Amino acid sequence: MDGAGWTGDRPIVAEVTLSTEPLTLKATRDRMRVAVISLHTSPTATLGQSANGGLNVYVREVCAALSRRGIATDVFTRRLSDKGPAFESLAPLSRVVYLPAGGGDVSKYDLADQVPTFTEALEDFVERCGISYELIYSHYWVSGLAACRLRGRLHLPWVHTAHTLAVVKNRKLAPGDQPEPELRLLREGEIARCADLLVVSTAGEGDELRRAYGVRPDRISTISPGVDLLAFQPRARQLARSQLGYPDQRLFVFVGRLERLKGVDLILRALALLSAGGAHPELRLLVLGEDSGAGGVSEKARLQALARELGIGHQVDFLGSVPQHRLASYYAAAEAVLMPSYNESFGLAGLEAQACGTGVIASGEAGLASVVRDGVSGFLVERPDPELYADRMRRVLEEAGLSERLGRSGRRLAERFSWQRTADELLARFQVLARDQLGVQATARAE
Repeated sequence: MDGAGWTGDRPIVAEVTLSTEPLTLKATRDRMRVAVISLHTSPTATLGQSANGGLNVYVREVCAALSRRGIATDVFTRRLSDKGPAFESLAPLSRVVYLPAGGGDVSKYDLADQVPTFTEALEDFVERCGISYELIYSHYWVSGLAACRLRGRLHLPWVHTAHTLAVVKNRKLAPGDQPEPELRLLREGEIARCADLLVVSTAGEGDELRRAYGVRPDRISTISPGVDLLAFQPRARQLARSQLGYPDQRLFVFVGRLERLKGVDLILRALALLSAGGAHPELRLLVLGEDSGAGGVSEKARLQALARELGIGHQVDFLGSVPQHRLASYYAAAEAVLMPSYNESFGLAGLEAQACGTGVIASGEAGLASVVRDGVSGFLVERPDPELYADRMRRVLEEAGLSERLGRSGRRLAERFSWQRTADELLARFQVLARDQLGVQATARAE
């Protein structure tokens, strides 16, 4: 899910509180407390940049929803500098705890070397504060490495969500993209075989785990992410365009980090096909998001050069990261939101767009097919072909009422997803694992 397209920095709950002192949570001794590990990125980081994306949103929203159910969470992540905060409040029963792990700009792969430092700091924090947890919940493979070390030391059950799998990414690489390193492939296999429970967003992701690593079906739970249905609501398209400064244009929108796997070059070429011979001069493509920094090269610069080469530079606006409280306006202003990714574990941005009453034109990847209904709430494109994207975009532009029909169906589909439901399903699994762990401990004491 790190490939999901997200931008912005709006706190999803009450305003984030920064502090260098420990934050006291309103928790009692009998309240469940979960140690959430998100080593490589904070859930409050600015989205649409670097490695920040759907994973950040997932952690923030789930912790907020668990707080509403009376479950306390400490989210452990790395501290980027000595001047940064030591703690941030996410919700009444949730906080972010920053721990040393290399500091500065460290790649996700180099962070693997910082896992011992991070886990030692986490253990020290637990001991100094006298905190006990019922469960560890890790996100992404680097965090899984830390959880693997902590599980035995803290004697806790361990739940892991991969968000993306290297074995899948390498099989579906975009042209010119770099494969994930062997280190990640090996470590993800170890995590898949060792965690007590693997939470996936789609049944297809569970199938990948079974095929790649031989994981038993009873160790996999499929739990869909959600969408904030209050923040993302339908609104008048013309009004949204006017508010954004595009009153006379018809818009397509892309939202996400800029890296090759997102396939933005496909929709640039599709736009060139649509605009050939001076057709659709009113058309604009808005690209929301910044470089991911993958491979140390600028994908944004490559895409800007391609747009100029195709003769459509004047029709494409690269707007960078957009605050999340404004993102709904961009969704609502669009004829459709475009998601041409070569690989997505779950289409969070597509779900948000549909919640705003906007259809989605997406690749037929399993993660996107789980939230977009082909011909009903949008279109799924079966292969990475600019002509196919251009055909679907043309239909949305030229078939009277089609865009509106797709949007209405999309809103109805999005209403089936909520973060509270996601958290409740997670909590049910957590409670089973915690009870099982208590039983094991009781048996050990009796012996």
